[in-house]
Amino acid sequence: MFASPLKNYCQHVYMLAIVFSTCFSFATTVVSQVTAFPQSNQLYPRNTHSNKAEIRFGGNIEQSTGFKWLVLRKSRNGILVASKLIPLIYRNGIAVFRSEDEIKAELSTYRYDLFGSNGVSQTLIQSADNIVAGDAFIIQGQSNAVAIARGNLNTENDANSPANAPGRKFVRVYGSGSASGNYTKSWFTGDGNVWFETDGNTGQWGMRLASNLAMTQKTPICIFNGADPGQAINFFQRDDANPANPNTNYGRLLNRIREAGFEKNIRAVIWHQGESDAIGVLGQVQLTTDQYKQAFLNLQNAWKSDYKNLRKTYLFQIKYGCAMESPDGALQIQEAQRQLGLESKEITVMSTSAASQLFEGNVISYCHFNFQEGYQLFGDWMSHLIQRDIYNKKLPSSIEAPAPANAHFSGFASPGIASQISLSLKDKTASYLLNGDISGSFRLEGGNFTITDINLSGSNIIIDFARNPGSITNPTGLSFLGHEGNAAPILVNNNGIGLLYFSNISIGYEACTDKYENRNIKGAHIKFNKPINALISSSNDVDVFNFKTNKNIEQVKINLTNLPADYDLFLYNEKWELAGSSILDGNSPEQILINNTGKKDEFLIVIKGKNGAFDKDDCYQLNAEIVGSQKQEDGDENEEDDDDEGGDEDGGKVSNTARAMESGNSLEGVSHVLISPNPVRDQLNVTLKSAGTEKAELRLVDINGRLLQVHYQLLRPGKNLYHMNVGKVSPGIYLLQVLQNKKLTTRKVLITGP
Repeated sequence: MFASPLKNYCQHVYMLAIVFSTCFSFATTVVSQVTAFPQSNQLYPRNTHSNKAEIRFGGNIEQSTGFKWLVLRKSRNGILVASKLIPLIYRNGIAVFRSEDEIKAELSTYRYDLFGSNGVSQTLIQSADNIVAGDAFIIQGQSNAVAIARGNLNTENDANSPANAPGRKFVRVYGSGSASGNYTKSWFTGDGNVWFETDGNTGQWGMRLASNLAMTQKTPICIFNGADPGQAINFFQRDDANPANPNTNYGRLLNRIREAGFEKNIRAVIWHQGESDAIGVLGQVQLTTDQYKQAFLNLQNAWKSDYKNLRKTYLFQIKYGCAMESPDGALQIQEAQRQLGLESKEITVMSTSAASQLFEGNVISYCHFNFQEGYQLFGDWMSHLIQRDIYNKKLPSSIEAPAPANAHFSGFASPGIASQISLSLKDKTASYLLNGDISGSFRLEGGNFTITDINLSGSNIIIDFARNPGSITNPTGLSFLGHEGNAAPILVNNNGIGLLYFSNISIGYEACTDKYENRNIKGAHIKFNKPINALISSSNDVDVFNFKTNKNIEQVKINLTNLPADYDLFLYNEKWELAGSSILDGNSPEQILINNTGKKDEFLIVIKGKNGAFDKDDCYQLNAEIVGSQKQEDGDENEEDDDDEGGDEDGGKVSNTARAMESGNSLEGVSHVLISPNPVRDQLNVTLKSAGTEKAELRLVDINGRLLQVHYQLLRPGKNLYHMNVGKVSPGIYLLQVLQNKKLTTRKVLITGP
């Protein structure tokens, strides 16, 4: 190792002064071969534990030089810090020398000078300046990874300017990304503005990224940019039979990294590619989401095989543009990139949706970015992720791109007919901003729907919509598609990062942590007209709820809706005697109508999966809805017992049994309901008399209160005829319940069957 820069170097100078009169007289040529020595501008890989890099020196000196020893001098930031004497021992006229040293990974530069001394004069054999130690990263992809300067190269758009890249002095590159492999085998200070085949190329966002990391981590950064414009993902694949094949992009990059000594020291790969895999001017073949994912995973496996200490891979999700045929073509690639980040902890995806594309006036129109509104942002966003993941810096979760967590129906125009969706974003701690009207960027799948409004509620995007003619079901999925050109309209988080694009996210019912489990035998108390969400989380899960009634409530409807699986609904009195049930097949809403008993009582609701059906992620919705109530008289008691949980803000507690009512019985007797024929075989004719325009609800239930059919009818003034098909109902006695103007009329029906 080197001697002390103060004491031992002075001794060395004193010794030489005895032998010759001048220490610094140099010859101009020597006969020697130096086989190990730094290059100027070289960046050496640091040991992440010691934060130092090892530098080796070596070669052969011929005896004809007359050198008795070598002098190796080390300077830091232009100041001599150490000097070392290397004695020469000749055998057969050749002296072999070997030495080594260490430098710290820091924002300092080092210089080495190797001299030969014959005791009278010194001859400079070799020197190297501007040497550093640090970390290396790969940038790979197509033209937005090449990321040359676009538009006017003014101060603001110059990625190399001191304002935009204050750490550029410590950004290094070996060679270039030459498509022919014909690069200069030397080290360069990085250049962010130049074409990919120019020595020292980093790309604009590559320069910003490296400068940021150098300044924040106090560590020089090497960038290996292997990108090639306009290329599809298969262009970048490895030749597995010959990974270093110089005729492949993969092999050329691998060879360059090996030459630079970084094969085992790549910290991460950053990927920006995919525009050429969506059909359009750049791509003639449209890859599916699965095809792109598989191609990328092949690449990642190759990188992990050849770069043994690779820790992370980062993807930029591409933006629609570059003369693609449609946003849907882009969306297949965008969705692949989003899924890759979801499915692997080794991959993190960054959005580009909040960056504005540059209009270039040619066939691709909007494809690339200038520095200020594009590549600078890419470099800043990516540097935050790398600081967190690679350098263990604590940063807020909002450095990640906003991403969808799940979507569920959150509003209904009527039972079972959804009118609103809540899209939950993954990061609950970030704040969000709607920059413009983004309703045109969303699409509801599974039918024809119109999005009528979009709002933010915390970390939820609330989407109101309406069914268009021809759609008879709720939407099944939600997509977020991109647009070219300006970033707006877009949703961004508090770091200015835009929402990731996504395709056909399933819309379910509200995912929740079931807070109604682990109750006593009576279950959880519920309030009237206050829907709750809960889970059937396993095949053995049974949910129990309770409510109380009093004499002031006429009817109550128990609605079980938003069913993610086939659930059944049962009603019991306080003695656990069955008072009613609804056991329709499938995901159809279940309902029990309850008639007031005229007294204070307690009832229990039981919900369970049919044949063990359950869904551990999606909620059902339960609502005990007051249909009609009598005016409370003075002195009527309308409070719950003290031992009840909570209270009903309406004051009413319903006591009801779904009991059979004899033909002709009506709760109020004001609704005129005629049925024929009775007994009936196939078609039951129901005549409803109405004083004005109103809605009516017709239900067919069995004598145990189980709902078999429900129909909604708009009544006009006068007589209204409705035909009910009962041909598939098993023979027996049934009840026809008609809810009209908040009044219930019941008729007994005898169905004979075929």
